[in-house]
Amino acid sequence: MWWIRHSAVIGLTWFEIALLPAELAAGGRATGEFPLAGIIADVRRSLTATRVTPTGMTRADYLATAEGVVSYFRHFQAPDGRILDPFARREVQYSTPCYAWAAAALVDSGRRPDLVESAASALTAALLELADGKPADGHGDFFTFPVMLAYESLRGHVAPARRKRWEELLRAVRPERAYRDLLTAKKTAVHNWNVVAIAGEFMRGQDGFTDNSFVERYLGAQEPYFTPAGMYRDPNVPMAYDQFPRHFLAAMLARGYHGGHRAWLEETLERAAWTSLLIQSPVGELPTGGRSAQHQWNEAMQCVTCEIWSARKSRAGDATAAAAFKRAAHLALRSVRRWIRPSGELWIVKNRFDPAVRHGFESYSFHSQYNLLAASMLATAWLFADDTTAEGPAPADVGGYVIQLPEFHKVIANAGGLYAEIDTGADPHYNSTGLIRVHRAGVEPLIGPTDGAAIKDLPLAIGIAWREGDRWQPLAGLGQPRPPPTKVTLQSAAPVLVRFSIRYATECPAAADVIENYALTPHQLHVAVAVEGATDRLQVRFPALAFDGERATRITTEGAVATVEL
Repeated sequence: MWWIRHSAVIGLTWFEIALLPAELAAGGRATGEFPLAGIIADVRRSLTATRVTPTGMTRADYLATAEGVVSYFRHFQAPDGRILDPFARREVQYSTPCYAWAAAALVDSGRRPDLVESAASALTAALLELADGKPADGHGDFFTFPVMLAYESLRGHVAPARRKRWEELLRAVRPERAYRDLLTAKKTAVHNWNVVAIAGEFMRGQDGFTDNSFVERYLGAQEPYFTPAGMYRDPNVPMAYDQFPRHFLAAMLARGYHGGHRAWLEETLERAAWTSLLIQSPVGELPTGGRSAQHQWNEAMQCVTCEIWSARKSRAGDATAAAAFKRAAHLALRSVRRWIRPSGELWIVKNRFDPAVRHGFESYSFHSQYNLLAASMLATAWLFADDTTAEGPAPADVGGYVIQLPEFHKVIANAGGLYAEIDTGADPHYNSTGLIRVHRAGVEPLIGPTDGAAIKDLPLAIGIAWREGDRWQPLAGLGQPRPPPTKVTLQSAAPVLVRFSIRYATECPAAADVIENYALTPHQLHVAVAVEGATDRLQVRFPALAFDGERATRITTEGAVATVEL
């Protein structure tokens, strides 16, 4: 449950948000200075003074979650081993190799030995496509990483002749035929697809099926895409495709990459791991924003990154960090598990509509490939997880900071587990400018709200609108490609209270400058908005969830208070 109180006067509007747990509702490159180093030092001190209730998650829960997905899609396996989408009724993208790896992990763990033939059949099908240079939907870049993990897990469970055939096919893979995201005379840039291929080729090289020339060449090409905070900039800087390539690179380091790029890669991924820890929401979610947001694989890949870094910190003797990364992994897993369907697989996006209607899907989202991508990521998290490290508090639990991500036009603040995400220059195809997310542990994240709407559809974020002539102009509608210049000013930051302001230079005649003043406590978010300009009328706009595909909210108003319950 939550409530909003607002009023407006000339040039000034203010509103308060309080998120109440259900039980209370009745009453550039990563070189140079690391910009978040000081915040991390402060947060580490807060971590040592905080206690949290463990999630109860263990390493086995990764496979338990993946098992539901594998068991469901086993019914959609063709006689030749390929996995067919139950709605598209064809093989989609990398469904088959992801199924092969998730099923192979279940076999090799001893949890599901009965899946050995199904997993092996899927692996053979994926390898044939990869070696022939004809992967499903041209997504071969995504095949090799899960294929190698499946091969390593299954090679001891099959007959020598079958293993030999797999090894022949692995030697036959040619990157120039199998992959699409490659440098050519006409194509001078590579992006996240190429990173997945790098990780796959590294593993193929580790097992003796190729050399390291592809890995070394393309890691060099990828280095400029990282920011000083270690984040990866894919086109239009979507939040999901920051961590997506990084979790593959983290797996390479964990498996012993010692090539010519190790030094900058270690430093970059160390920074990035901490950045990811700071910007995770207290319900375990990746920040929203840009394409592929709100998919369950966003959280599944966090499990991989955080388990790898937890183990890394444990080996280094940094118990506080190891425990924080462990908890972050478990918070992400708990988020994924909220979306298990009665049939065992996942709703692939964060709503409960029938997947047949594709509500909230991207054009490239399918029930098969994004379920199985998440399952394969959970299998990878299981592979690297170490249950000897117990959970401790994570930054998402304690807060006390404001994170500025200028390259991603995001500001994220957290005070004692009350979390706010602001988009200062939204991608109009996916988001709106302004306060787009409010989360609190123990509160249903969908009613936070958890996101707004796309500018192209309806500019809608928590924020104000003003009169420009005969129309209302919302701050939410001022996004890319010409977002208003912004200035973020930090006033104070502690777990009990965070204060900061954001000034938008809108250049609109009636509201030349909009200043949002934020104050977060563990229980309430208060925003005071001042407008400098000629406007004499203001609105406060607030996106409220009506229906999640299964449950309708109850929205009531009384005076200046609106209440949304789910």
